[in-house]
This record gives sequence, structure tokens and C-alpha cells, in this order.
Amino acid sequence: MIQLDEYGIPIVQVPIVQSTVKYRAAMFCLIHIVFPIVLPLVLVKAALKNSILHTLTTLKELCRIVTRTHRGSVLSLPQNKDKDLIGKLWKQPSAYHYIENDALEYQQMEGYCGRSTLRNILKSFPSFPKDLIPKPSGGATNPKKWSKVIHDLADERYCKMPPIKTKVISGDLCYEKFMKAIIDSLKDPSCRIALNFLRPALVGFRSPIYIPAFFMLSLVSGHFSPILGMFEEDKEEGRECMIGVFDVNHKFGGAYLVPSRMLYESVKAQDLTTGRSRALVILKMGEGSKAD
Repeated sequence: MIQLDEYGIPIVQVPIVQSTVKYRAAMFCLIHIVFPIVLPLVLVKAALKNSILHTLTTLKELCRIVTRTHRGSVLSLPQNKDKDLIGKLWKQPSAYHYIENDALEYQQMEGYCGRSTLRNILKSFPSFPKDLIPKPSGGATNPKKWSKVIHDLADERYCKMPPIKTKVISGDLCYEKFMKAIIDSLKDPSCRIALNFLRPALVGFRSPIYIPAFFMLSLVSGHFSPILGMFEEDKEEGRECMIGVFDVNHKFGGAYLVPSRMLYESVKAQDLTTGRSRALVILKMGEGSKAD
């Protein structure tokens, strides 16, 4: 089982990144040359697919929600400075699966969030064969592709794979149905939730904001992470409903709590590359193998 600190918060190993001259040069080229060319093309493609007016309206809305949190990141909320509260989150059964099965890891580099989230989730099921867990890699940029990785794996390893079902819950749903899906899944020990969301809608623009690539990436780049648990609204303590997320990017400190409506907006935020809202993916694991 993974080691815990004095508050009961798991100590997850931070990946070691070799910051060589070649790596820094590659990142410089990516940010200052490649992204400034590619990102406008993404907008042009979105405009051709959905109309210029729709694309501009979407960009305006994305700017609104990211600008709002840029002034006050979710990470600065009092709840996320309360180590005792974060420790209580990890004690919830839906979160403790990840601790007792030594399932927690951070993504090894940018772009690996989808695969890292999948690895965390699959490792949290004690019945899932460890040798079938995919290696860290990039790809799976949206919920549909993320789900396809699981089903492709099931097709390849039919005899050894436990039966798995995935259900995509779009951010287009109303808030009440969105929350019901989360609550029901957290109560079911056979379910895990992958969250695909616009993280800058929670933490603001990537800094420095004056770099065009960082500004645009804050509006178009999605992120994957597992949902751990939740605290229901507590009027006596003056606390709104909060959802616990384990961010697979170590730069954001591991687990944090997000007001449920803010999380809903980050999922409802439209992905310009698909023209659709982001989504939850609920993964339900059955017993035995598909060949049984």
C-alpha cells in the first residue's frame, strides 16, 4: 500500500524529467514555433465546421470562465489549504481504492494525462491483471477516444480481461443529471470516474499569459484526471458541495476540491477540436474474465 503523510494523504512519487539542452530546445520550438502555427489552424478548422460566429461565441465564453478563475484559482480556496479535510477525502471508500491498491501515479510528461488517468483507474481494481495495464504514453485526447482504448484492449486480450463497461456523461447534460451520475458512481465500488475537463476553468490562464501559445492553450487544451469523492453541501459549516479530483499533473499538488458547479462548468466547456462539451467517463468493472 502507498505511504501516507501525517494527514493520511498519499505520498505519490513525482516523475523525474531530464531537463537537457535538447529537451529545453524542443520545448522552446514547440511553444514559440509549432503552437503559434497549429493553434490558429485549429480555430480555422472549428470555424469551417461550426461557423465563424459559433467559434467566436465559444471563444468568448471560454475566455469568460477562464478569466474568472485566473483572479482566484480553485487551489487558493480555504478547503484546499485544509490538510485535515483533504485527508478525510482520501479516507472515503471511493478514494481509498487508489491507496490500498497502490494505484496512484503522476503523468510522466505533458500530453500523457489520458493514459495516466487510465492507468490509475485500472490499477485501482484489484481484479484487473497488472500485465494488461497499458504503458504510459500520449494520445486519447477526448472521452470517446479514451473509452476506445479500453475497448480495444478488451478485444485484444479477450480471454484475460474482466468485463468492462464505459459510459460517457456529456457536459451538455443539466447540472442535476451530471451530479446524479457522479454520486451514483462514487457509491458503487465497481465504478471509477475519469474526468475530462478544461483545467484552466479551475485554475486560470497558464502563465505567462502574454505568450500567445499559453493563452490559446488555456482555451482549447483539455485534461484528464480521476474523480476521488465528494463532500455534500454543509450549510452549518458554510461549505458548498465539493468534488475531489486527483490531478495527474504533479504541478497542481495532487488532490484538490472543486465546487461542484465550477467543476460542471469546466466539463460543459466546449472542446473546439470536436465542437462538443467535455465529459465524464464512468468505467464499471465486472467479475471474472470475459471468457468465463
